[in-house]
Amino acid sequence: MPWSGSASLRLTGLSGGRLRVGVWDSDPYVPAPFCGAGDDSVPLAPLDSGSGRGLRLVQEYADSWGGWALGDGALGRGAGKLLWFEVGGRATLPLLLK
Repeated sequence: MPWSGSASLRLTGLSGGRLRVGVWDSDPYVPAPFCGAGDDSVPLAPLDSGSGRGLRLVQEYADSWGGWALGDGALGRGAGKLLWFEVGGRATLPLLLK
């Protein structure tokens, strides 16, 4: 079943032409590669799938990434998770030729 809930996106320009992308959502599950548990390789999505490519793109093209669960929120409800990744600065264009 697909996840449905609150989410937020934040883009931050950093020095050296780098970009940090931060995503918060209300689901506390931290997926690979963000959980940092060893060599968590994200599998390729089936060719006919309409989803499942985002985390693989992060793993292939981001220079660094991370994430963590945010613990308990108000009234004992989970506060979700925060995932982030950084790109740019050292990459050459076009990025797809990397």
